[in-house]
Amino acid sequence: MRAPWVSRILMLTGFAAALSLAACGEKLESGAGCPILCPTPDVQLRDTTVEAIAVDSSLAGFPVIGEESPLLLAARGDTLDTRVIFRFDSLSKSYPHPSAPADSFVNHIDSAMIRVVLDTSTLAGVPRLPTSPVTVEMYDVGSAASDTVAADYLPLFNPSNLIGTKTFAPESLAKDTLNLPLAPSTVLQKIISGSRLRVGLRLVSSTSTQLRIESSAVAGATLRYKPASDTAVNVVLLSQTPTDTALSTLRTDLEDYVITAKNLAPRPANTIAIGGFPANRTYMRFDLPSKIVDSSTVVRATLYLTQYPMRTSASAQDSLTMYPFAITAGAVLTDIPRLMRLVNVNTLASDSLRLVPSDSGGKRMELVGIVRVWKNTKAEQTQRALVLVGANEGTNPATAAFFSSSASDPSLRPRLQLTYVPTVTLGLP
Repeated sequence: MRAPWVSRILMLTGFAAALSLAACGEKLESGAGCPILCPTPDVQLRDTTVEAIAVDSSLAGFPVIGEESPLLLAARGDTLDTRVIFRFDSLSKSYPHPSAPADSFVNHIDSAMIRVVLDTSTLAGVPRLPTSPVTVEMYDVGSAASDTVAADYLPLFNPSNLIGTKTFAPESLAKDTLNLPLAPSTVLQKIISGSRLRVGLRLVSSTSTQLRIESSAVAGATLRYKPASDTAVNVVLLSQTPTDTALSTLRTDLEDYVITAKNLAPRPANTIAIGGFPANRTYMRFDLPSKIVDSSTVVRATLYLTQYPMRTSASAQDSLTMYPFAITAGAVLTDIPRLMRLVNVNTLASDSLRLVPSDSGGKRMELVGIVRVWKNTKAEQTQRALVLVGANEGTNPATAAFFSSSASDPSLRPRLQLTYVPTVTLGLP
């Protein structure tokens, strides 16, 4: 009795399934999707490697002078020699004495010193505290003809301008704070004459070494002198130049800064670079194929670079991490130095590549974060470009170089590999 019903049910089920398949076939052929009944087509990822580098350019000078934090005081032999400048442009001629009813004039100084704070934190790729004694020399550099030009300052680091020196054992550097004695007669002469006191620091050591001094943005240097045996006066950093009120920010930045006495020759021809001192940044703009950009979804981009060995650079055997940062400015802005300065540099970038300056050969960097920015904005709003930056600019003098798009051998030039999904446009029934 049940067999005929079973047969009818099976027949009806088969008929319904046939109708469903026919419906799907019609909708796919007509260009419309059938998301529930029809099978989903496989996503096809495609790869292509292109020489899509429209511009690649490197520029040194980062951090900008006056914005270094911390301040690098280095004695790295033939590879790097830097000096730190402190400005105390206002010294009062009087001081409050606890036993006097009115302020007393400064006509004598028992002792004077500059107190600085060291950055003793451990940073990847950055040399640690010295392991042998180091000497810090202090010079009167207040007569420099210009505010920031190293060529005007360096001749002032001579014996006739030496106003203080102190040698530190390695273990004493771990205390964070250094007291650097100054000649009391020099400080007194500056106070009486109303002159500015500008002190240049030089590091001397029998081995390659460096110190990191906290800048005024964190814990600036303090001048401390005693006009009486029971009274001390503290003077903070202050710059009174440039005098243009429109440059007040720069005036504050120049309370303390670093000048370079010696560094290596510029990077080789036909290369781009990151790091060094002052640090290099590299700008790269891509001319992506329109057939991919207009009709596909880019899901991954990989930058291929060929590293040039910098074996004689500072910290050539230490590691250096490179980060790519997206350019958030529109395509109308073409001033490369300005674009480099506009980049919001931080170590929270999702992409990175660790390098050793003395290495050579092919390197690859995934641009996951960069692609995410490109996908979420139009090219008119965000350039298809990036800036390559070395970690710890201004404190890690390591330099990494790569062959540029102008390299004579095409196989050495930067390349970009794109992984994309062709866009499938389905019409309406």
